[in-house]
Amino acid sequence: MAISSPRLLAGARGRLLMFNLLVMALTLTVSAVAIFGFHHAGKIQEQAQAQTLAEMNGSMALARDTANVATAAVRLSQVVGALEYQSESARLKQTQLALQHSLRGLAVAPLAQRDPALVARLTDRSTTLQQSVSRLLLLGHQRHMQRNQLLSALYQDQSTLHHIIEIAVRRPPSPLPAELAIELNRLLTLAIQIPAPQAVTEQIDRVMAQWPAAPADALLAEKMAQFQHTAARLTPLAADLAQSDLAIAYYTYQIKALVAMLNEDINHYVQNVADASAQRTHQNHQELNSASGFISVIALLALVITGFAGLYIYRNLGSHLTAIAGAMTRLANGEREVSVPALQRRDELGDLARAFNVFARNTASLEHTSRLLKEKSTQLETTFLAMRDGFALFDNTGHLVVWNPQYPLLLGLDEHVLHRGQHYRTLLRRVGPASDHPWEAALAGLTRRLPAPQEVRLNDGRVIELRFSPLPDRGMVNVVLERTERKALEQALVHSQKMKAVGQLTGGLAHDFNNLLAVIIGSLELAQQQPLAAQTAARIGRSLKAAERGAQLTQRLLAFSRKQSLQPQAIDMVQLVENLHELLQHALPAGLALRVEAAPALWPVWIDANQLENALLNLVMNARDAMEGRGGEILIRLANQQVERTGGRVQAMVALEVEDSGCGMSEEVQAQVFEPFFTTKGVGQGSGLGLSMVYGFIRQSGGRVQIESRPGEGTRVRLQLPRAPEAAAPPAPVADERDSPPDDRLILVLEDEEDVRQTLCEQLHQLGYLTLACSDGEQALALLAQTPDISLLISDLMLPGESGAEVVRRARAHHPTLATLLVSGQDQRQPGDGPPPDGVLLRKPYTQRQLAAALRLAWQAH
Repeated sequence: MAISSPRLLAGARGRLLMFNLLVMALTLTVSAVAIFGFHHAGKIQEQAQAQTLAEMNGSMALARDTANVATAAVRLSQVVGALEYQSESARLKQTQLALQHSLRGLAVAPLAQRDPALVARLTDRSTTLQQSVSRLLLLGHQRHMQRNQLLSALYQDQSTLHHIIEIAVRRPPSPLPAELAIELNRLLTLAIQIPAPQAVTEQIDRVMAQWPAAPADALLAEKMAQFQHTAARLTPLAADLAQSDLAIAYYTYQIKALVAMLNEDINHYVQNVADASAQRTHQNHQELNSASGFISVIALLALVITGFAGLYIYRNLGSHLTAIAGAMTRLANGEREVSVPALQRRDELGDLARAFNVFARNTASLEHTSRLLKEKSTQLETTFLAMRDGFALFDNTGHLVVWNPQYPLLLGLDEHVLHRGQHYRTLLRRVGPASDHPWEAALAGLTRRLPAPQEVRLNDGRVIELRFSPLPDRGMVNVVLERTERKALEQALVHSQKMKAVGQLTGGLAHDFNNLLAVIIGSLELAQQQPLAAQTAARIGRSLKAAERGAQLTQRLLAFSRKQSLQPQAIDMVQLVENLHELLQHALPAGLALRVEAAPALWPVWIDANQLENALLNLVMNARDAMEGRGGEILIRLANQQVERTGGRVQAMVALEVEDSGCGMSEEVQAQVFEPFFTTKGVGQGSGLGLSMVYGFIRQSGGRVQIESRPGEGTRVRLQLPRAPEAAAPPAPVADERDSPPDDRLILVLEDEEDVRQTLCEQLHQLGYLTLACSDGEQALALLAQTPDISLLISDLMLPGESGAEVVRRARAHHPTLATLLVSGQDQRQPGDGPPPDGVLLRKPYTQRQLAAALRLAWQAH
C-alpha cells in the first residue's frame, strides 16, 4: 500500500478519484440534510400515496372489470361458431372472477368506513351483475347446443337432398321436380349461413307442402321419407333458437343497464378519493417548502467547493486532452506525420496518447488496404467491360444506370443511342418494331418482375435472349445473351426427331410391303414358268414389272428410314464421279453442262458405292429440274473437311456438293424437303422420295446432309461422308454363276409368314431342291437335330421372339458344316455391323434368279 498509494494519487485516476470523493462527501452532506428535512414529509406522502393509490386502483379496477363484463357479455350474445363461443365464454368467466376480486378489495378500502352506503350500493349492483352474467352464460350454452342441433339437421337434409337428386338422375324419370329441388337446396344453404334461420325454416315448411308422394323406387322412396322426416324438425328447432336469442338479448340489456349504474357510482367514488388526496397534497407542500430553504443553502456551499476542485482538474488534465484531440483532428484532415503529445506521461493520459499513436499507424495500414480494394474494383470493372454477354443495370423506376459495351452490340444498337436515365421500354422498342417481335410479352414480364427469359429474333436474323432479374429495392439487371447458334441447334434437333419419327413409320410400312411383294413376285415368276396363253403371259409380265417398281419404292422408303441393307466399303470418290460423269452428262439437256471440281489428295470414304451412285444421280436430276430448261452448269465439288459433330468431337469427312443456279427454295420448302412423298414438281413428274432416300441413306451411313438455298439464287446440297479408315480397295471379282451346287440337297426354310414360306418353298422346288418348312426357331432347331441330311438353312431375319440371326448362331453352334442364308425386307443392323455372321443376306422382295445367286454365295461361303 505504501508503494501503490502515491502512484494512484499521482495519476489522472487518482486526481479524478479525489475530486469524486469530494463531490460525494458534499453530496452526502446535502443528502443527509435533505433526508432529515424530508423524512417527516415523506412519511405523510407515503401514507397519502398508499391510501390514494389503493382507493384509485380499486375504483379503476372495478370500472375496468365492469366494462369488461359488459363487453364480453355483448360479444357472447353475438357469436355463432363453436370455437368463438368457447373463447368468449372463457373470457366472460375470467372477467366475472376479476370483478369479484375487485369487489373484495373495495370492501376493505379506507373509503368503505367513510361512505359505507356508497360501497354497499356498489356491492349490491355488482352482485346483481354477476347473477345476470351467470344466467347469460347458461343461455349462451343453451343457444350453442340448439344451433348445433339445427345445423346438424340442416346438413343432414342437404346431404339427403343431394343423394335424392343423384338417384333421380341415375334412375329417371324423377318424381322430384327440378325447381322444387333447387329451391329447397337454396333455402337449406341460406338457413346454414344466417344466425337466425326461423323465417327460412318456415319457408321450407311452405315449400315442403309441394313434396311429391313416395315413388315406386324403394331406395328413392326411403331417402325422400328420410328427408321429409328431418325437414319437419327444422321449424321447432329454429323456434327454440329464437327464444334463446330473445332471452340472451334481455340479459344483455340488463347487464348494460347495471354497468351504466355502476359507472355512475364508481365516478362518485373516484371524486371522493380525489378530494381526500387534494387535502393530503396541501399538507405535504407546506412540509416541503420549509425544508427546501435549508437544503438550498447547503447545496450552494457544495457547488462553490466543487467549482474550485473542477478548475484544478481542468488545468492539470484538460490541456493535455486538448492537445491530443488536436492531433486527432489533424490526422482526420489528412495529415500523416502527426506528433502525439503526452507520450511520456505515466498516467491514463499517457496511455491514451500511446494508443492514439498506434491508431495513427493503423490508419496508414488502412490506406494501403484501400489501395488494394481500389485495385480489386478496377479488376471487377475490367471484367464487367470484357463480358461476352450484354449487361445493364436499371434503377427501381426502370431507368438505365450502367451497361457494358456488349449490351448495345447484342441488341443491334449504336453506342450513342444509349444514355443514362433511358427507360427500358424505350430502349427495347428501339431494337425492332412491335409487329415483328414479341415485345409486348417481354414488357409484360418485366413489369411483373418475372425472371423468365425472353427469346427475340432481331431484324438481322440473330436470336438473343433477354433475362431480367429483380434486385431487392434496387431495380433490376438485364442480361442479353447470344442464342443464334443454340437456336439453330434446337431447330436441327427438332428436324432430326421429326425425320426419325417419319422414318420409323415408313420403315415399318416398307417391311410389311416387302413381305407382300416377295409373295407376289415369287408367285408371278412361278406362274410365268408354266405354259400360258400369250395374253396371260403379257399380263403376268406387266404385273412383274409393277411389283418390281413397288420393290424399288420400298427400297427408297427403307433408305429414308435408314433400315436398308448396306454394304459399305472404302470408296475413291474421284473414281466414282468419273465413272458416272458420262452417264450424268447424257441425262442433261444440251444447254446444261456438268463440271466437277475435286480437291487434291482426297480421302477415301466408307460407304455403299451403289447407293451413293443412286444418291448422286438423284441430286443431279433434281438440279436439272431446278434449272427449268435454262442454260448453265451443274457443279459437283469434292473436298476434305474437319466437321465438328455432336459433343464437340471433330470428325474427318469428305464433302460432296451438287450446286445449281436454278429457282432455289424457300425456308418453308427446305423444312419439308426431306419428308417422304413431298415434291414441288407437277403431277406425274416426281414421287417425292428422291431426297428422302438420299437423306436416310447418308444418315444411316454416319454422314450429314445440308442444304443452302434461296429463291431465285440456286441451291447447294452438301453430303458430308465419313472418311474410310483404309484406302479404297480394287473392285472384287465377280462370282462365277456357273458354279452350281447339286440339285438334290435338302434345305430347311424358317419363315413366320405362311404365304412367304410356301412361295419360297415352291421357288426352291423349281430350282431342284428338297425343302422342309417351319415357322419358329425352336421348330427349326428340332428339325435340324432330327434330320442330319439338311445342308442349308434359310431363315427370315425378323422373327417373333428369337431373331433369325440368333437362330443361325445356335444352329451353327451344333452343326458347324451347315450353310446358312438370311432373308429380310428390313435390315435392323447398324451401319458398322458388317455382314451377317457366318451367312449371306438376301433382301426382300427377290426374284428367282436373285435367290439362286444367293444360294450359290451361301454354298461358297460354306
